Amino acid sequence: MKTIFLLLLLPFSQLLAQNNYSTTSNWLLETKTDTQKFKAIQKQFRGFDLAMVEVGYRFNSFYFAIKDKNYDLANYQWDKIKKAITNGTHRRPKRKTNSKVMFLDTQHKTMKTALTEKDDKLIWEEYSQVKQSCNACHAAERVPFIKVIDPEYRWQPIR
Repeated sequence: MKTIFLLLLLPFSQLLAQNNYSTTSNWLLETKTDTQKFKAIQKQFRGFDLAMVEVGYRFNSFYFAIKDKNYDLANYQWDKIKKAITNGTHRRPKRKTNSKVMFLDTQHKTMKTALTEKDDKLIWEEYSQVKQSCNACHAAERVPFIKVIDPEYRWQPIR
């Protein structure tokens, strides 16, 4: 039995070695040069898509926070959304113009004002504008199939 297992494992281990896959949790520490390390780190950060994953996660929390009238949480998540988008534009500068024009210099500020004033009517009006702006940005960035909608379920067990 052990022999069969070893015979099956041998080609797999050779495949890992041939493809330079790390078999340890020290994949970065075992990288030989600083340039290789920085390339490996950069690869893990990826591009704007990973920033949008964070934005989606925080947008879900933001939505339920304004629904619950927890404006401190909404404000917190709103600022983190801005940070995620800003960080994303550092990784993918070609996304910067639309991000600034359609969100950072516009929608972020108007929603921030509505949250500060804690005006429910204004917050929901701005929320509607935010979704439109996000969807317009997605269209401008050639990903119109990504549509922002109202979340149906909470992704976090917080209120």
